This record gives sequence, C-alpha cells and structure tokens, in this order.
Amino acid sequence: MQLTDPSFLFFIMPLLLVVSFAGFGVRMAVLIPVSLFFYACGSPEYFVLFVAAVIANTALAYLISALRKREETMPFSLCALALGIAANLGILFYYKYVDFFMMNMNTVLGTSFKARELLLPLGISFMTFKAISLLVDVYKGTVELSRNPAYPILYFSFFGQIISGPIARYNEFYQERLSDDHSEADISGTLKRLADGGYLFLRGFCKKTLIANLLLPLADEVFSLPKGDGGASIFWLGSIAFSLQLYYDFSGYSDMAIGIGRMFGIHCEDNFNYPYASKSVSEFWRRWHISLGRWFKDYVYLPLGGSRVSQARLFLNLFTVWLLTGLWHGDNWTFIVWGLVNFCGVYLEKLLRRKGEHKSSVIDILSRVPVLVFFNLQWVIFNSKDLASAITFILRMFGIGKGGFADARASVLLGEYWPVLLAAAILAFPVIPKIKEKLDKRNDGVSSVIYAALGFALCAASVLGFAILVSGENNPFLYGNF
Repeated sequence: MQLTDPSFLFFIMPLLLVVSFAGFGVRMAVLIPVSLFFYACGSPEYFVLFVAAVIANTALAYLISALRKREETMPFSLCALALGIAANLGILFYYKYVDFFMMNMNTVLGTSFKARELLLPLGISFMTFKAISLLVDVYKGTVELSRNPAYPILYFSFFGQIISGPIARYNEFYQERLSDDHSEADISGTLKRLADGGYLFLRGFCKKTLIANLLLPLADEVFSLPKGDGGASIFWLGSIAFSLQLYYDFSGYSDMAIGIGRMFGIHCEDNFNYPYASKSVSEFWRRWHISLGRWFKDYVYLPLGGSRVSQARLFLNLFTVWLLTGLWHGDNWTFIVWGLVNFCGVYLEKLLRRKGEHKSSVIDILSRVPVLVFFNLQWVIFNSKDLASAITFILRMFGIGKGGFADARASVLLGEYWPVLLAAAILAFPVIPKIKEKLDKRNDGVSSVIYAALGFALCAASVLGFAILVSGENNPFLYGNF
C-alpha cells in the first residue's frame, strides 16, 4: 500500500481524519494498528521481522535510559547502545548488501557464492536510521522517554514515514506534544492543524501525480535506449526529465508524509527546500533530503571531527560520509561511485571556497548553471543500471560516440512533454514562496483574491490527480526501494 493508493485515499484516510479530532492518546491508539496494517499490506513477508525490530528497539531504548541514570551502570548502557547499533546495522547489511559483497568476492577471488534474491524489507534503511538516532539520543540524554511505550512504538512504525522517511528525530516527531501546548483541545487549533497538513499533503500529491508520474515514461524511454543509441539532444532531455522526476517524486512523498503527520499533531521539518536553486554542491545537499543530511552530519560527520580539522582529516571525514551515503542508497557500484562523485564536488568546493559573495545578479544566476549541470550528470550515474551504462550515457550527452547531437525522437518527445517539463522547471525554483511573500506584504483585497485563486488551483489540480489515479496511472515512489 502507498500513500497514493485509491484504497488509502478514499477509505482509510477519511476514517483517520475523523480520529484527528480526538485527543492525542486516542490518535496514537489508532495510528499504531493502522501503521502496522499499512506495513503488513506493503511488506507481508517481513511483517514479523518489522514488529520484532520495533519491540526490540523500544526495549533497548528503555534499557539504555534506565542504565544511564546510575553511575555504576553507565558502562552497561554503552554496551546496550553498541548492541543496538550493531543489531540494526547487521539486519540492514544482511538484507541489503550481503549479495553485493558475495558477487564481488566471486569476481575477485573466483568463489561461487549464489545470489539469494531476497526481497528488501519495506523501509529498512529509514527504520534503521530512526532506530539508531533514538538509541544514541537516549544514551546522550537528549531524549527523555515517556513511561508509555506507545510513544517510541509509534515513532518507529508511523505509516506516513515508514516507506521513504523523512528521518524525523524523536523530539522533533513529538515536538508539539512535548511543548506543553494544549491548544489541540481547541477546535480552531485542530482545524488549523488539519488545514496546514492538508495543504502539504495535496501539494505533495500534485507533485507526484501531475509531474513525477507524467515524466516517468520520458525518463524511462531514454534510459532504456539500447547501447546508448541516439543523439546528444535526447540524452540531455532524458537526464533533465529524470532529474525533475526524482525531485518531484521524492519531495512529493515527503510533503505528503509531513502533511499526514501534521494532521495528527506529529511534527517533522521540511525535507526539501528548492535544491535546484542552489549555487553550490554543498548548498544543494543542505536543501535535498535534509533529514538524511542532518543524520549523517550529527551521527557520522561531527563525531569524526567535522570540518574543524586538518585538510587530511577533512578529506577522510567527507570521504567516509559520502561513501556511506552511497552505500546507504543501494548495493550497486553506481551508488558508490555516485557518492564519491559528490564527495569530490563537496571537497573541491571547500578547497576553492572564496571569502565573500558576488554582488552581481547576473553572476549570481550564471553561477547556478555549472551546479545544475553537475547534478544532471550525477543523477545519470544514480539512475543507471551499471557503470558502463552510466559512462555511455554521459559520453552521448557530449556527442562522443555514435549519434551526433541532433535526434529526431528528441524533437517528438519535447513536443509531447514540453508543458510538464516547463511547469516542472519553473516550480523547481521558489516561485510560489516569492509570490506569497509579496502578497503578505500587500495584505489587501487583491492579495486575498490571488490567495483564493491559488487555493482553487491547488484543489483543481488535486481533483485532476485523483482522476489520473482512478484511471489506473499510479507508479510507486522511487525512494520506496531504499
């Protein structure tokens, strides 16, 4: 089951909205079984494993919390933390990477291990990172667990975030609940919570159904070209289509997940902040998949020493983070190389960073072009089935090899897809926030009319998205495989 499944949207979601008016305890009592049902529908083969992992991590969190409160048992709390981290990473490694390492051992050592072809447990990467973050934060004392174990259980299992995140922290997840803000009992506070969450949900829904899903056939066709047949123009078109498709697919899911959580008083920070408007590689990664970047920063990069170290140590720290980031995404050399390519981009920027910023708006705009080109190329590596295909694709983009530059099929595809490509390109930049900023400054009748028009446009787009889903056009979220 996905957040865009008609069965979820038209049956489960309306029932949950009724529960959202109840107190937080009632909401939690309903959300936990719904979350377990959601997981059972999406990954029935691993439902028992998932429940066992939730229970084990909850028990470990309470054990670590109890042990760290007494000086004589503090060393045991560290042992419990190490056990929890090792167990979570062990499960992730077993299901996600064992085959990859065995196949590469066959190549290097001439052994004959056979791939097991195991299905990947739903959301295992996100579950692992949420578990590690809670165990570490409890050990550090930055998280105080409630006596009610339902809190960590819901944190681990919440259906809105189990497929593709975001990787919310425990204190962030329950931010509204822990802030001693009891406005949820007020009907106006509840309606505001539903309105804010509903807006985010519909925004993400439109991103997914009206842009990502529509760009999917274009990207798939180009990336499926045999042996890189075609001119440079069609490869640029395909790479741009995938770059936009991935952004709207993943940011769309994040908006929907954050919106659902907000409806029920569960908090999570934005996971995307218009990354294609970035002026540097580092800035891009501060705006893209923000929760993952924060996780690696807080639990890997800073413990290694961060950036306030020697150049050699900085090189090692960044290399470690990006190697692990590539591995986290999948068991393919393309992901490892993709991670190392981004490491090179970030590290070179740190070496070449200049003090001060350009004042010229023209230079400011032009400085974004090489960043966009860089990410267009690295997404090719990310989306290719193997390194040979990625290299061939990139070479064809620059007219190297057969095919030249022009391509008749590219003209046909551009003529068919230009409206969605244009809309996707424009909305990938903070156009709407700029409009809202200007409207807020005016605060007059005109701004109210424009706000009403924007709201009507979102509702109309959502209806169109629902119609597309009902017609059977529903593709899985890309990051559901991670």
